[in-house]
Amino acid sequence: MSVFINYDIAHVCRKNLFVNLLKKRMMKDILNREDIELLVSTFYEKVHTDPHLAPIFVMSEEHWNLHFTRVVNFWENWLFQTGSYDGGMMWVHLEANQKFPLTTERFERWLALWFLSTDSLFVGENADFVKGKALEIGQIMHAKMNS
Repeated sequence: MSVFINYDIAHVCRKNLFVNLLKKRMMKDILNREDIELLVSTFYEKVHTDPHLAPIFVMSEEHWNLHFTRVVNFWENWLFQTGSYDGGMMWVHLEANQKFPLTTERFERWLALWFLSTDSLFVGENADFVKGKALEIGQIMHAKMNS
């Protein structure tokens, strides 16, 4: 009986690997603002269900809409040099750190959700860029807030 279970597990693993490879072939890179909006929206859907991160983002709808637009502008500017983001990211995070310390655990969860969101939607140079840039920025913020 265990031989069949092992065969079934191996079959399921191969099938999942095949499906994931097929999905990757069908996925595209981040190409425009709409793609960034999808990524940011997908990311925050995950954040809002995470018990360690969700409390940080409890805010009025008006404030949330401003935050969302600002994050989309940030990534759009990094990827496509649109000039749509005017800076000031660090002070917002320093202020949030006073209420909800941005611990290593929170940072790692945030980064994992960003990578998961990116990888579930996109593949390519821009997708790799937003993951690398998130890691770089997160490490800088983490160092400043935990030194």
